Amino acid sequence: MIKKAVYFILFINIFSCKNKTTTEQKVSPTIIELNEKTSEMIFSISLNDYPKVFLKEEGIEEWEDFEKLHESMSRISELNLRDVTVELLALSARLKNFTKKKFPEKLEVPQIRSRLKVVQMQADKSRYFSMHYKKDSLVPSLEKLYEAYNALLSRMLTLKDETVAVSSKTVNKD
Repeated sequence: MIKKAVYFILFINIFSCKNKTTTEQKVSPTIIELNEKTSEMIFSISLNDYPKVFLKEEGIEEWEDFEKLHESMSRISELNLRDVTVELLALSARLKNFTKKKFPEKLEVPQIRSRLKVVQMQADKSRYFSMHYKKDSLVPSLEKLYEAYNALLSRMLTLKDETVAVSSKTVNKD
């Protein structure tokens, strides 16, 4: 009786494994076809202008690392979804090196550093989705990447305004 039960269990396991394999084989080609169709989409994301005037006023117009970072961000917006993986890898490496370096004194504040870390996290997410492409994830992650980068640029510009406002209030109180 025990031998029959063992044979019956083995028989069920063998047929249940075959069904899982055929199901996976049917699903994979569908995913590949979706990827090929959607990879032709070209996305457009708005990027804020490079803050030349601000950097010149602050005396840091020759901040090459930031200029290269901005160029990398602008190149990504010009690519289609198939070509974006290489640029995202380069952007991730550039952000990693950029965060390790010291910023100009006026921009070496936690608000700028934290926004840069958000940009780095979003770049890593986008890089992941570009390698393991999911139709509903790559484009939104790229949009969030640009939102985070635009927030970084905006914060850099508003930081100067806040510094001027705080210094003028303290001067008036004296």
